Amino acid sequence: MNIEDNYAGCCFVGGDSSEREVSLVTGTQVAEILKENGHDVIKIDPSATKNEQTELNGTDHHWLGIDYPEYDIQPLHRGTLYLKNILITKYLKPDIVFIALHGTKGEDGIVQSMLEAAEIPYTGSNSVSSMLAMQKDLSKIFFKLNNLPTPKAYILDRPDASRKKMKRLTFPQVVKPNDQGSTVGLSIVNNYDDLEKAIDTAFKYSSKVIIEEYIPGREITVGIVKSRTLPAIEIKPKHNFYDYECKYKTGMSEYEVPAKLDDELTQNLHNLAFKAHTALGCSGYSRVDFRVNEAGEPFILEINTLPGMTPTSLVPKAAKAAGINFNTLIEMIIEEALDKQGR
Repeated sequence: MNIEDNYAGCCFVGGDSSEREVSLVTGTQVAEILKENGHDVIKIDPSATKNEQTELNGTDHHWLGIDYPEYDIQPLHRGTLYLKNILITKYLKPDIVFIALHGTKGEDGIVQSMLEAAEIPYTGSNSVSSMLAMQKDLSKIFFKLNNLPTPKAYILDRPDASRKKMKRLTFPQVVKPNDQGSTVGLSIVNNYDDLEKAIDTAFKYSSKVIIEEYIPGREITVGIVKSRTLPAIEIKPKHNFYDYECKYKTGMSEYEVPAKLDDELTQNLHNLAFKAHTALGCSGYSRVDFRVNEAGEPFILEINTLPGMTPTSLVPKAAKAAGINFNTLIEMIIEEALDKQGR
């Protein structure tokens, strides 16, 4: 598929997760690039009403003749609109859906499984791989089965689960929800009192909590596009870890692209990133996050199957360092998705 080819597509943005605002930024940027590249694009917020879809696109032309809910729905019930909007998408018959969602119902395989059931092609990993990557406890099982290094972890599967094993923990520890992104609900703790508070906080965002060994050292991430690893990036946050503010507030982090690493470590990170990507069956694009300790040993933290896609996001930064501009990067992601469909 050349950049000159034209197709009609939908860009899924927003959603009802805790990362809704980030998704709106990503989706708006992607939609603009798709239009720049000559494609016909409609933005779809899977949690939106008709009036909200109209406002999102600046026109009601696309919704003419479609039976759509006219009433406002409270945010707690927005999840009920997902199926309706998948059916709307089916009605529009897009060549491809570019998924620019983040968080639950976007990265966790739910939207992907709905699109699969409706036989609508989409970008990124399939529903199973998306679910495995989002569920950190399951990811770790696959990492271990494939002899990939990852920090030791203890899983609490409900708030009242036994915490006796935690008495053997050494600090610091990382506490986070099992199925959230963008460090939502994440804490780094140094004692048992803070540990209990952090667990309570994490349970507000997930039905499972993961308590993970903290790896002191460097924060490194490696992007993958079309089975190609991109230059590694070192993240240097202003806070003691790469939290939500450091991710999304300008000036709160520095990025070294490509990271200043020796050749052996660089190659090791690229190999591990690709192995992790394939171990979960990911496709299209992803980003693998690492901690590298003082001895130069890398540990896989997680895989992001729908990393941010703005010109200043990490995967586009890495692609730029590899000589791939943002417009071409978006086309590569689409090409991979259409290839999977044999189109």
